[in-house]
Amino acid sequence: MSKLLFLHGYTQSGPLFSAKTKALQKTLLKSLPPQSALCYPTAPHPLSLSDLPGSPTPDTPTPIENYAWWRRNDATGEYVGIDGTWEFLSDYLDTNGPFDGVIGFSQGAALAAMLLSLLERNPDREKPENFTTAHPPLKFGVCYSGFRATENYRYFYEPKIETPVLHVLGSLDTVVGEERSLELVRTCAGGEERKVYHPGGHYLPTGKQYANMLLGYILEHIKAPDEEEKGVSVKDIDVPF
Repeated sequence: MSKLLFLHGYTQSGPLFSAKTKALQKTLLKSLPPQSALCYPTAPHPLSLSDLPGSPTPDTPTPIENYAWWRRNDATGEYVGIDGTWEFLSDYLDTNGPFDGVIGFSQGAALAAMLLSLLERNPDREKPENFTTAHPPLKFGVCYSGFRATENYRYFYEPKIETPVLHVLGSLDTVVGEERSLELVRTCAGGEERKVYHPGGHYLPTGKQYANMLLGYILEHIKAPDEEEKGVSVKDIDVPF
């Protein structure tokens, strides 16, 4: 049995992210160990109309299911609400874990990398007071359209994140540009060797080629030390590294 944590992007929710990745879930659950679970929590901070990209007009219908892991203060670089997110994730991990790995999209990918860093329990890194979980280190992470947090949170990346992280970037992504994602890649040990591009924009690719790539990467990291590798390895997939 394997448990995977999926962290949605800004303005999304757990159920919405789950709905957008239904095809991916089908591929994963078909080949993961029996009784495996894919968990999609919803971020603890509901968004208002003024928080949404494009500044909707007042007569725009109130959107449903829009949440964030934090709101960025552009003037200071502070992530407003992130302390509440750490408290939420601590409870979620303790209640629903243990998890083998984390998969995040956009803001959720940035959060996933920070979560991996915290769970490594490196004594040389700072740790938020609200992060109290006893969850063990994760085996791997996957960041789709991820980015490095602002300089206010540089301690998450010093020293580099050692947990293996696969980075998937959209060649046409105009929401999180390539350089922003590469900044995150450089904070991870071996990041350049685990970097993949898909030919689209700001979304999580769920086509067969990329679903199999993700499956192979997951199987590579959840197998027992004495177990022969099963399924498809990332190295066997024809993708542009």
